[in-house]
Amino acid sequence: MAAYQETYRRLLLDMHVPDWDEGFLAQLDPAALVDRFAASGAAAVMVYTKSHVGLCYWPTRIGRQHQALGRRDVLAEVVAGLRRHDLGVCAYYSVVFDNWAAEHHPEWRQVNVAGVDFWPFMRYGVCCPNNEEYRAYERDLFVEMLATNQFDAVFADMLFWPLICGCPSCQARYRAEEGAAIPDRIDWFSPEWNRFQAARERWADELAADFAALVRQRAPGTAFTHNFAPAWMGDWHMGQPILASRHDDFVAGDLYGDRTEQLVVSKLMLHLGQGRPPEFMTSATVDLRDHSRRKSARSLRAQALAATSVSAAFLVIDAINPDGTLEPGLYRQLPDVLGASTDYEAFLGGEPVEDVVVYFATDAQVDLAENGKPVTDAGQATGRCRHLDAVRGACTALQRAHLPFGVITRGGLAELAPHQVVVVPNAERLGADEVLGLRRHLDKGGAIYASRFTSLVDTQSGLADNFALADVLGVDLDSHEEGGFVYLRPEPQAAAWVAPASVVSYPLRSGGPLATIPRITARRGTEVLARLTVPYGHPHAGSAADKRWSSIHASPPWQALDVPTMVAARAGAGRSIYCTADIESVDSEAAQGLFIGAVRRLMDRPPAFEVDGHPCLWASAFAQPDQSRSVLSLLNYPADLPPVAMPVGFRFRPPEGNRLRRAFAVPEQAGLTVDGSGAEVVGHVEAVPELVLLILEWDGRA
Repeated sequence: MAAYQETYRRLLLDMHVPDWDEGFLAQLDPAALVDRFAASGAAAVMVYTKSHVGLCYWPTRIGRQHQALGRRDVLAEVVAGLRRHDLGVCAYYSVVFDNWAAEHHPEWRQVNVAGVDFWPFMRYGVCCPNNEEYRAYERDLFVEMLATNQFDAVFADMLFWPLICGCPSCQARYRAEEGAAIPDRIDWFSPEWNRFQAARERWADELAADFAALVRQRAPGTAFTHNFAPAWMGDWHMGQPILASRHDDFVAGDLYGDRTEQLVVSKLMLHLGQGRPPEFMTSATVDLRDHSRRKSARSLRAQALAATSVSAAFLVIDAINPDGTLEPGLYRQLPDVLGASTDYEAFLGGEPVEDVVVYFATDAQVDLAENGKPVTDAGQATGRCRHLDAVRGACTALQRAHLPFGVITRGGLAELAPHQVVVVPNAERLGADEVLGLRRHLDKGGAIYASRFTSLVDTQSGLADNFALADVLGVDLDSHEEGGFVYLRPEPQAAAWVAPASVVSYPLRSGGPLATIPRITARRGTEVLARLTVPYGHPHAGSAADKRWSSIHASPPWQALDVPTMVAARAGAGRSIYCTADIESVDSEAAQGLFIGAVRRLMDRPPAFEVDGHPCLWASAFAQPDQSRSVLSLLNYPADLPPVAMPVGFRFRPPEGNRLRRAFAVPEQAGLTVDGSGAEVVGHVEAVPELVLLILEWDGRA
């Protein structure tokens, strides 16, 4: 039996059910649950030990057991049943979100900096881990849970800040550590505010380290992970540092967005893991708040295969009915959904093959329009993160162009040498260590594409007068562009990148600092690849009275200016291209063509593989040197399902010193023809209906 963390097909039954009505969980039947799980196609199951409502599913001596269970150890019964079916088992345990603890100990609750308690206004009771009594309660209960059963893994949920907490415990700790009160206003240009946000992230990191240590001390051999999704989709509000994943034995997170989110996060998780499959978790319903509106089996299967295509595990989340029963319709569909990866699992894993990496700057997950806003007005994540928009756009463009790419964070800066190009898309806010890491990459002969306000805001000192990377990007900040629309006009050497268009349209935005784009001057010795064109009357919006416009609906290009918008520079042994606009975030062929053209220009050798297929195709590759093979993954993932089978051509560069020994496709009926006689392996797949893996085995002889 494989341990939970070594499986690829997983299931979680959401059991956040209170006990104030005697009908809640009255029909819970552990044996029936296990039978459903065993027939679902899952190889492993995550089981609830303590839910958000703070109720336990074992006879606890420390906390509160769900009263529908009496003193029955439902947890032990379910685990024993799963073991009889040779299924891996992971324990789910909720921290911070604990209604029972918050109700019985109001002094443990998180409150905002004005002391407002949100208990009367939301369903979730949230406790503060800086409260020593609550922390001790949670640790003791967690240790008791670990002693009840032998799990393969433990998943700790909610190790972050649902509020900007200003409770007495947080105020006292911050004053002791920083000698100051918690700031009362958001200001990303202020050292005081930046120190407070750093403290919130430090405390969340410490919390994850604390629970990981308990698992390793009290249950040696049990894997630990915690929910990393808030670090990705929660922006700064939740205060969860993405590098807290270093405490995990494998990386996991529940995500509910679109296929672009799955693409980006899956690529990111590959770089955060510890060699075991990252876990992509998503609900069987279209929204966690809608209990009954389920995704189609077709949609769930596509998500499952998308996870498989990047060697990630797929976990589907079902929610139990309040009475303790399950909806049988989903469980009739799950064998096809979870079983989708079965034939591929023997060929998954390895090191991702990536010529390009997109840099996700976690400190840039801020909305600068919030500057000056009272902390008491800060709610949940705003979703208005310009850097994240640019990251998503860059990944989408690279996927459509089928360039081998990945996504890294701060921890990946030390290992940039294998990658030809680092894309830094509008990373407004960078730390000194990140700037240094990017400089070192250039010093070693690497290449960087950067856009818009990258490196203009320091994570400690705030807004600067010039880019921290100005010298290596070959530009200086002059002013900020105003108006509604501007145009990037490629020079002749870049014109083919946007053809048949002649310019790239870029809509200027409004709303707070750095909402527009910079106007720059290029330094001596740089090469200008594109210049600025502006509309008639620029930068005025125009009106019927002032006549500062040329077309009543739009603002067409009019005046070609000698102002650079894209610049190529030498930086020591390396090369850079900087663009004033985050064109990678613009959904147009011309904008993405200009971005991809810049990336390709920075590459000093052909990519590891090239794919000729429809833009909806996801192409990924993994090196498996221990088995003398590489795996090229081809996923047919259109926006509108079901996929229509497509032919795909490909070229693959063998690892140095190797020649092709054998090639085959999974499934074999895909129809593979291949020629490995030349310097590259050239092949064609007749039909990619959903997912096809191409297994390329090497003989190790040049």
